Amino acid sequence: MSSRGRLVALVFAASLAAVVCSALVLGGGSPSAATTATPSFARDVAPIVRETCAGCHQDGGIAPFAFRTERDLASRAPALVAALETKRMPPWPPSSRSPAYVGQAKRTLDTRERETLVRWARSQLVRPGSARRGTPVGKPSAGSLAPQAGETRLELAMPAAYRPSGANGATDDYRCFLLDPKLSSDAFVTSARIAPGASALVHHVILYRIGASAVAQANAVDGRTPGQGWTCFGGPGVGGGTGGSPRGLLDDAGWIAAWAPGWGSDRLRAGTGVALPAGSRIVMQVHYNLLNGRQPDRSSAVLTTVPATTGLTPVQTTLLPAPVELACRRGESGKLCDRTAAVFDQVERFGTDSALVSSGLLLLCGRDAARPVASAVTSCDRPISRPLTIQSVAGHMHLLGRSIRVDLNPGRPDARLLLEIPRWSFHWQASYLLEKPIGVGPGDTLRVTCRHDSGLRRGTPRYVLWGEGTTDEMCLGVVQVTPR
Repeated sequence: MSSRGRLVALVFAASLAAVVCSALVLGGGSPSAATTATPSFARDVAPIVRETCAGCHQDGGIAPFAFRTERDLASRAPALVAALETKRMPPWPPSSRSPAYVGQAKRTLDTRERETLVRWARSQLVRPGSARRGTPVGKPSAGSLAPQAGETRLELAMPAAYRPSGANGATDDYRCFLLDPKLSSDAFVTSARIAPGASALVHHVILYRIGASAVAQANAVDGRTPGQGWTCFGGPGVGGGTGGSPRGLLDDAGWIAAWAPGWGSDRLRAGTGVALPAGSRIVMQVHYNLLNGRQPDRSSAVLTTVPATTGLTPVQTTLLPAPVELACRRGESGKLCDRTAAVFDQVERFGTDSALVSSGLLLLCGRDAARPVASAVTSCDRPISRPLTIQSVAGHMHLLGRSIRVDLNPGRPDARLLLEIPRWSFHWQASYLLEKPIGVGPGDTLRVTCRHDSGLRRGTPRYVLWGEGTTDEMCLGVVQVTPR
């Protein structure tokens, strides 16, 4: 998070203190009531914080402050009480209408856990300074991502630190790094944990699988590009998905795993895995947001794998993009409010391929590419062409996003909601593994729907299009599927 974001969070916490303390005095929060059966920090509080909160509230994490010791929490007791009682924390973006997801209980708090944290935080308000300074919270356990029986741990990292830079004044840098997993036999990836190095700069990380037939091409691109890695907009620029066609790339994007703020660790469902043949390579694509600096980064990942002879069901990643067409607000003017000028601006920042994306998405989603219509709400339908089982769902937008949802067969009697995030936050993104996988086949349709708000835009007025830059926008559903 930027220094400005940390400052806002700290100011909010400080201003909240007076309100909460007054409520305690006027609303029955007497010292005797608050200190009755005060939970033990080491026994009762630290385990909850460690497993539910410390994944984000850690040094270098996306939260505005770290929970390292008892004192760290005690100093923010007013904000803790308010956030816990209003259930703003820990964040759980999906709506109550969304289906149940694996791990949902761990990523939220049950009634007992929430009450325990609130009672402890209230005790710090009436007995300030009672918390022992050095009592540690501890680090969250590896949990489900710890290697299981038969799994091999595979560590990957960029060969050396990379200092990002933007061409032609761009505030984004897309860099791909070629990594060799050194597999002597075919394998399946069963889990992934991605760790950004310079977390303030890293917008996202995607691990792509590159088949053995494309390794020479990847080495050539890497070799002729000065410095470490190569510039890559949209995807790695080497290899390709099913059949090499754009639609094939959407049906099988070649993803192994991904990281975005609030999301970076995943274990696939038991019995499934991402195929990683011997001789293949992994491309780590890192998107750097240069608005937050240009310090060196060395991102890394840890995968667990099993031999292909275990016969797991292969997982593929299907992408559901929808076009983005957001005009300048009423009363705004400027060169980039013209759509054509905005397209050429993307070309200057990311290359000629970026000019094809906006028109291609309009055509893919049945719109008139010659007469694009600006709208705050966008959607796209994708028909299912073969029998599949939907395993997990995610959504992705940038800073102008308000809400996103992914539906199955919308408008039909058998319609099902797969994911709804009614209050989008760029800082809380995740992939959600369905508790009950859903079978689909020919005749079924997936739809992604996004709502954007150009009023959230800061800086130079511009016509906003689909684009990979932080100041551009996206509407993207991400669905992991297995064949059936």
